[in-house]
Amino acid sequence: MVLAEKVMGKRNKSLWYSITHQEELDKKGYLKLINSVSIFVIAGLIVSALVFVAIAFAGGFSNVVSVILSSNLYIYAVAIMAVFTGYMLRYVKWAYYIKRLGLKVSSWKNLAVYLSLYSMDITPGKFGRVLAAYTLNRITNIKFMNIVPIVTMDIFSDFIGTGLVALGASLYFHEYVIYVVAIDIVLLLPFAFILNKWLFNKFKKLLGKYNFIEKFTIYGEEYYASQSVLNSPKVYGVSILVTVPAAMLNAIALYFTIMALGFHISASASLLTFSSTQIFGMVSAVPGNIGVTDGALTAILSSSLKLPAAISSAATIMVRLATLWFGVAMGSAFLLYTLRFWNVYHRKSRAISAAKSDVIKKKRRKSATKAKNA
Repeated sequence: MVLAEKVMGKRNKSLWYSITHQEELDKKGYLKLINSVSIFVIAGLIVSALVFVAIAFAGGFSNVVSVILSSNLYIYAVAIMAVFTGYMLRYVKWAYYIKRLGLKVSSWKNLAVYLSLYSMDITPGKFGRVLAAYTLNRITNIKFMNIVPIVTMDIFSDFIGTGLVALGASLYFHEYVIYVVAIDIVLLLPFAFILNKWLFNKFKKLLGKYNFIEKFTIYGEEYYASQSVLNSPKVYGVSILVTVPAAMLNAIALYFTIMALGFHISASASLLTFSSTQIFGMVSAVPGNIGVTDGALTAILSSSLKLPAAISSAATIMVRLATLWFGVAMGSAFLLYTLRFWNVYHRKSRAISAAKSDVIKKKRRKSATKAKNA
């Protein structure tokens, strides 16, 4: 009994647990959940700004600022469009997951909820994206935990896509192969526990007594229960077909960003550079890969691609704005937009409750009338 209470105490302290275990959530409660994860966005914004300043000083602050201000904004806009096209390409798999689970939601509402996901890209492991499942629950009246697999599968498949692009590029150039393979294995390791119930239970039995592993298994139980719904070769096949080209589009954004600064690198070099620095950041588990990806990208652009220090620093700042903060800003706008779905369904819910109340009152009046007549 004491052990159970301790475990529940840990579960209650888990932000993931508190987010995924809400009953009868209304708009006020939903806003509280958003506030609980918004600290990561605010902290990420501050830390990212400090990292940008440090990178600018590394390349010569005044020179970096001058390079950015003199960049070709039309070409830079193409870089941002490449990123947005990648987002829309990923929407294909999101819509496929929705259809696979049989959710009935209009195309526009589905798209709006999907784009709101990117507001949470700065949360650890992107776990804040799970909030979108509550909005879908509000729209469709499908249980929250039946919708969560869509969000978790979307996150995991993005990891796979980036990992495959990095692996392909490293093999093509014969660079960073050992590092990329090792990191890919680490990133894909959670799939072994999610896809194989026996392996997960064995892992939990052997190592569950340790505090760190115990926390992992608490989260794993919830992830396993939700993720298993979409665990099939066909779903993973569709996911890879979408996420690989989407990840490539993110890498192409680096190509156009450097072009906007008046320099040129090959598209294949941009694939290797961007994708490898992305997985370096992913394995660090730092929210948004802040600092890790930024530093690695600046270093590779300078050392391997032989770009001037000011150009490397400026390119890093601009491509990170395009591939991370553009999505967070856009997602935040759509997150605010999706709040209207809560208003609509809240009014509908109140109307239904009022109608039920009227029926009950009528039945009571009829019963009272019959009693008097009797």
